[in-house]
Amino acid sequence: MAPNGKVNGDASSEKRTTPPRPPVPPDGGWGWVITFSSFMVSFLVDGVCFTFGIFFPEFLRHFGESKGKTQILGSVLNGAYLSLGPVAGALVNKFGCRRIAISGAFVSSIGLFLSTFSPNLDIMILLYGVVGGSGFGLIYLPAIVMVGYYFDKRRAFATGIAVCGSGIGGFVFAPLCVFLLEIYGWQGAMWIISGIVFNGAIFASFYRPLEEAVCDSVECEQTSLCDIKTEKDSFTFQENGNKVIKQNDLELNPIYRCRSVELKCDKNGLDCAARLAFSQDMSLLGTGSGSPKQRHAHKNHLSPLVRKDIFYSGSLEHIPERKAAKSDSDYVAQMTRSSNEDIPDTIKLSCWTRFCVLFRETFDFSLLASPTFIVYGVSCFLCMFGFFIPFNFLPALARDLNLSIGEGALLISIIGISNTVTRLVVGWVSDQPWADCLLINNVALLMGGLITCFVPFYKIYAILALYSVLFGAAIASFVSLRSIIMVELMGIERLTNAFGLVTLCQGLSSFIGSPIAGALADETGDYNITFYLSGVTLSLAGLICFPLRRIAKWENSKISENNETVIPAVSVSEPEKKPMLDQT
Repeated sequence: MAPNGKVNGDASSEKRTTPPRPPVPPDGGWGWVITFSSFMVSFLVDGVCFTFGIFFPEFLRHFGESKGKTQILGSVLNGAYLSLGPVAGALVNKFGCRRIAISGAFVSSIGLFLSTFSPNLDIMILLYGVVGGSGFGLIYLPAIVMVGYYFDKRRAFATGIAVCGSGIGGFVFAPLCVFLLEIYGWQGAMWIISGIVFNGAIFASFYRPLEEAVCDSVECEQTSLCDIKTEKDSFTFQENGNKVIKQNDLELNPIYRCRSVELKCDKNGLDCAARLAFSQDMSLLGTGSGSPKQRHAHKNHLSPLVRKDIFYSGSLEHIPERKAAKSDSDYVAQMTRSSNEDIPDTIKLSCWTRFCVLFRETFDFSLLASPTFIVYGVSCFLCMFGFFIPFNFLPALARDLNLSIGEGALLISIIGISNTVTRLVVGWVSDQPWADCLLINNVALLMGGLITCFVPFYKIYAILALYSVLFGAAIASFVSLRSIIMVELMGIERLTNAFGLVTLCQGLSSFIGSPIAGALADETGDYNITFYLSGVTLSLAGLICFPLRRIAKWENSKISENNETVIPAVSVSEPEKKPMLDQT
């Protein structure tokens, strides 16, 4: 014992050497509350992003700028929330999903509200696009990963429910925006929408983290305080008729749980009296003080991003790692990677340095040397280039066809409901053994692109409505199958890094797609060229993926050949070689 009465190796000054045990998802219970919360977050975020096109004519009239520049508003909003994924991931690792999501709701709501006071389009882009989009980025990533953290066996079903909020958001927000515009004007409508978005903080507050496993249920049932013995002495002793914990014995028994125990600390332990419940950590008894800081150090919550399969939206029962696992806990342990958040406190790093370390965990730039990843990344870039163009220009095209603002908004609603239904259908189909997810993705993008190219020739409203149904189905297929395709081509081990880089590519593409389309509309005087551009990029996104499986097989064969060549010449220092990310 130290002179000050505290146990040597106190938890407040020294990290616990025992590695944290990852929690097994409950596959239900509070997870359904998490699913509903993520549904509502998707509802709010995509509801606002998908309906920018309804406000587009109003912004044109108010600011008097070109179509290309005005479209920067929507593109920055969408691009910021997609590109911010890696930053949001690093912040989630550091502060947890709940805090980051609540902060995102505050930031996005404030940005949308303040944007209505913008004196010019440049300030509007900053507040509406950058601030609002950054807030959406902070709230959206936690919504994705929390569902995966609470579900394993039922993940496909729970994720399907959560992502349906995206399509329902477009379906509901489109007529709502029309109603608000007609009654309050665009500023008043934006005030109300900012208030609705503010409710995202309420839903984010339900993101309760899972605690790390401390002991198996059998161990907890069989272990009681009075039965625990150390190698040196009894765990307890009597002092003035009271049962007192010997602190030196606690050093030998750092982590124990039991049902209930009353204890009284001696004066070296600051004369405390407490009653420990079943869910508390016996290691707190050796700290001498029950400060919140010490209790927090032992109540460790692992970030969802330590799970290698956290972005996988399909059924985990079909992946090889799940089939090979002996038990649920064995699979969870296999899918949990070590986090740099566990850097010992003895290594003094600034907050910014720790953030950079966590940020690097999201990226693995060695993927840029993979032909498979490059082809799929280019496909995603092309897809997102044309993804938002129909959302942003269909209402304006409807006005050029002398249709009402309500009829133009209904087209967005149709895309939203088609998106929702298709996500459910594709989710079920992707779980079938006969389904070829890559082929479904390629055909959906190709067909979606082809029908978009002919939008300028759809002069009848019924045909535009049919187009909206098919386009909504095409983009839903792409979004639903991304993680499944990445796991099939690159493996579950690289999913988190691949997903982060792909999302970054999509965000960068979203920044430039609609403004370029708007600039071309300024040059031609109509919106026809915008749909030609969107259709071509969507079609190319599907076409270049057709040989993707062959490319992946060729790359894997090359890797196997290189491994066979290198293995006989393994040197003593060979284990020291690490991937590029670790070397940095």
